[in-house]
Amino acid sequence: MDIKIILGAGAALLALISSFLYIKDIFRGNTKPHIYTWLIWSVLTTIVFLGQWISGGGPGSWATGVSALATIFILFLSLRGGYGTKDITNFDKICLALALVAILPWLLVKSVLWSVILATLIDLIAFFPTMRKTWHAPYSESLGSMYVDATKHSLSIFSMSSYSLVNVIFPASVLIIKFIIIGEIVFLRKFRTTARNYL
Repeated sequence: MDIKIILGAGAALLALISSFLYIKDIFRGNTKPHIYTWLIWSVLTTIVFLGQWISGGGPGSWATGVSALATIFILFLSLRGGYGTKDITNFDKICLALALVAILPWLLVKSVLWSVILATLIDLIAFFPTMRKTWHAPYSESLGSMYVDATKHSLSIFSMSSYSLVNVIFPASVLIIKFIIIGEIVFLRKFRTTARNYL
C-alpha cells in the first residue's frame, strides 16, 4: 500500500480522534467553544479542503475534509444553549467578515490559490479569540485534542500527493499556531497552579 495513503488515513483518523476528544470535553462541560471562532473555521476549513482536493492533495486532503465536517458539528454544538461561549467582540465580527471575503477570489476570478491563502491568513486571525479566551481561562480548551491535532497536521503535510502552496500552506500554518496555543495553555496552567500553591 502507498505510504501516502497510510499517512493520509492516519491523519484523517487523528482528525476524528481530536474531534472526539474535543466534543467529549464539550459534553463534560470542560470545554466551551467560542461560537464565532468555530463559525469562521467552518467556512475556512471547507474552502481549504475543496482547494486541496481540486489541486491534487489526494490523501493529504482527507484530514482537512474530516476536520471540516467535525468543525461544522462543533459549531452546531456551540450554538446550542450552554455549550459555547458568546462573548462576541467587534474583532470577532471582523474575523467573520474576512472569512466570507476568502470565498470571493474563487467565485470572481476562479483563483483557488488566493482563496486558500486568504483562508489560511484569516484562519490564523480566527485563532485570536480562542487565544484571548484561553489567556483568561486556560482550562477552557482541550489540551489533549491540541496535541492530536498538531500530529494530524504533520501527517497531513507528509501525505500530500503533490506539494504546492495550495496544499501545504494551511496545515503548516495551523501546525505552528497549535504549538503556540499548546505552549500558552501549558504555561498558564503551570503558572496558575504554582501561584495557588504559594497563596
